[in-house]
Amino acid sequence: MMHFLKQTRSISTLSVALSLLFGAAHTAPSPSQSAKSPFFQGAEQSASVAGKVLTKIHRWLHERALPKIDPQTGLYFADGHWNYRDTAADCYPFLVWAAWTVDRQALNGPVRAVLHAERRLCNVVDRIPMPYDPKRHTVLHLPYEQMVFEASEYVKDGLVAIVEITGKDEWFDRMREIEDDLWRHARVKGPAGLLLTKNLEVNGEQLQVLSRLYTMTGDLRYLEWAERIAEYYFQQPNFVPNRLRDHGCEIISGLGLLLGVEAEAGRQEKVRRYAPWIRRMYDTILARGCNPDGMMYNEIERREFGAHYRDFSDGWGYNYVGFLCYNIALKTHTYTPAVRRVLTALSKPIYQDYRWEGSIDGIADSMEGALYLLNRVSVQQGFDWVEREARKHLVFLDQPDQLWGTMKLQSNAVRTAILYALWHTCGLTLHPWRSDLKLGAEKTPDGSLTIFLQAEQPYRGWLEFDIPRHRLYMGFRHDWPRINTVPEWFVVQPDQLYTVRNLNTGKISHHTGRQLHFGYAVELTPHQPLRLWVQPFQKSQTQK
Repeated sequence: MMHFLKQTRSISTLSVALSLLFGAAHTAPSPSQSAKSPFFQGAEQSASVAGKVLTKIHRWLHERALPKIDPQTGLYFADGHWNYRDTAADCYPFLVWAAWTVDRQALNGPVRAVLHAERRLCNVVDRIPMPYDPKRHTVLHLPYEQMVFEASEYVKDGLVAIVEITGKDEWFDRMREIEDDLWRHARVKGPAGLLLTKNLEVNGEQLQVLSRLYTMTGDLRYLEWAERIAEYYFQQPNFVPNRLRDHGCEIISGLGLLLGVEAEAGRQEKVRRYAPWIRRMYDTILARGCNPDGMMYNEIERREFGAHYRDFSDGWGYNYVGFLCYNIALKTHTYTPAVRRVLTALSKPIYQDYRWEGSIDGIADSMEGALYLLNRVSVQQGFDWVEREARKHLVFLDQPDQLWGTMKLQSNAVRTAILYALWHTCGLTLHPWRSDLKLGAEKTPDGSLTIFLQAEQPYRGWLEFDIPRHRLYMGFRHDWPRINTVPEWFVVQPDQLYTVRNLNTGKISHHTGRQLHFGYAVELTPHQPLRLWVQPFQKSQTQK
């Protein structure tokens, strides 16, 4: 935290110098920059919602989650256990997300220490971990297949989600070391080389992880391992996963992401080989696994779900991100109409109050997938559906004291609550967070950002802007649609200059994107809104 404050203080000095250089002004705003404009009104409405949700997340972090960190081992016993298929994969990452969003001191203190603890206590096969038994104070040894499954779950659902917001930090090191050791011990024969397993879910997870590791490191081994997995399924010319919900979504979107990474890497031979096969799979899913709205069922054919196999899949959005990867990789709009159709259909009564899986996890997963798609294909009916369902079934705006639990399904709800709040703030976070704060933002058609802040008590803090994490953290040239990420709604380019207008004072200042990311200093007077307007710098904005 001290490092963060040190950087922001030096940034404040440089910001003053830039303002003097470019001629800080007290000029009247244009009508679009007026506090009465619909964009500022939208930012204010978002602030009312996001403020309440972020406060709930802050309370959840301190009242529910942090007390579950065991003082003796340092592990996070969110559900009474420390295993890697559930606790590490689905509970711990969203403890990290919550701390990253509302409490950086907790992030860099007890939350980060959980990583240190599991690294110290749980490695069994080289750096591959296994569950810890708190009653016997020992690690449980698992057979190979179960070890691979739990470690893969941790890497893909846990560490990937964390790395998407923290970049090449210690969590990235952990992700890479587990993957390196898993593949060192690969023992299953495949048509193009040894595989970890023939388990469909694990192979889908590995496609997600290995594609990211390749672009983050440039190490060709990761891409070649991913290609081994693809070749295994290409041996089945008509392969289509029967399951379109949890445990099947990973392979559907994973193959799409691999296709995108191959295209970005200029490996056109692979793209030409993979694209027709992937398209056949996607077309089959649309033809046999969806209703006329394009909403996906749990399964294409009747299997273990029995009478429920035609229930709608809460993973529909997770699957469609792969379709959008195909579009970008092939420079086509093949699947855009299908995505737009399903998002538009969300306005129908059948999808309102629908009991996805019959649990809060179901609505959380469905809403998360919708936000991934809406970030790429803007459909008002889809946004309206997210707003309505989130308020009623996820964040419980009419029940201020209702907090989520910390077990797996409830932690996934916290995850989507964070995504929902960050949609309303356009990716902005405010540090330190307090329960009396409001923060909201709305983009304008010309790419500017309107921001609304308010506090009930005097406040000084730092407003942090999002950056193109897909490029700076993940190494993607394209912002590939993908699961286990936080969508980018408004980003500042580190080396670009931005104009910030304070509508309260009329003062204009200029800052680099790097400065805005490290923190724009704000001071709030009780009950007096602060409205800011941010735009990429244009010479016409300075005084001659």
